[in-house]
Amino acid sequence: MDLRKLEIFTAVARSGSFSAAAQQLHMAQPAVSIAVRKLEESLGITLFDRSGRTIALTAEGEALVGRAQSILLQVEELEASAGDLRGLLRGELSIACPSMLATYFLPDLLSGFLAQHPGLTASVTQAGTTQIEEMLLRDEIELGVTSAQGTPELERLPLVIEQMVVCVGENHPWSRRRSLKIDDLHEAPMVVYESGYFIRAQLDQLCHAASVEPELRVQSNFLPLLVRMVKQGMGVTVGLQTLAEQEPGIVGIPLSPRAEVPMALARRRGRTISRANQAFLDWLVGQKTAALAAGARQS
Repeated sequence: MDLRKLEIFTAVARSGSFSAAAQQLHMAQPAVSIAVRKLEESLGITLFDRSGRTIALTAEGEALVGRAQSILLQVEELEASAGDLRGLLRGELSIACPSMLATYFLPDLLSGFLAQHPGLTASVTQAGTTQIEEMLLRDEIELGVTSAQGTPELERLPLVIEQMVVCVGENHPWSRRRSLKIDDLHEAPMVVYESGYFIRAQLDQLCHAASVEPELRVQSNFLPLLVRMVKQGMGVTVGLQTLAEQEPGIVGIPLSPRAEVPMALARRRGRTISRANQAFLDWLVGQKTAALAAGARQS
């Protein structure tokens, strides 16, 4: 059945006039009359009594008009529901991230984003920055947190700039120091990330430039292990300032001169990514824009 003809029929029934219905529907009156006539022919019944000066619903028309209005209302509700489903983003946000940022930085971002998109779930893969960039370039992942600079094949959205600090236990002899020089790490017992992590690369570069050789007692990509060993006094490590701020029993001591770790969310340049991942990227851009606008108003 043609829903448009039902719509025209109910408009005529409500207005009691073909001409009034035509004005409401922005149609020519003959077109309205033809549509009603064709509906009558398809149903095999007469819907309007046209014998008088004004038209009136027949008994069959009276019986049909309520059902027609109900059908049209259900169609409207169905279309509105379909629109809601189109607007509701579904799927899985998938991102690779180094463990330190995944532990102390990513949760706030994910909770803020997922709260706005209840139809989404998230999958986070832990990996070092070197491996993340390789995975991006091999199209094994679409989004990854890595260093803010590097190969031009990756498009990067600046994410955070964290100060790199020496992390010691609260009872360590250095715990009251206001700063440390890289020279202080010479022959110092350290528990550090394995090679392939950006913060480990930063440490290696600083030590090499100063001819410093720490005593690397443990190398692991398992962050809870490193944190536990620092707390137990087995060695010190280097980490982001946020680790020292959020981890009880850990004291973060800035390096002098200051050392920073700029990180970014990267994707392969020119690659089309999933709707869920693109939505996360767009949300981050919006968050950064809002933060900049707020800073500008305060200044």
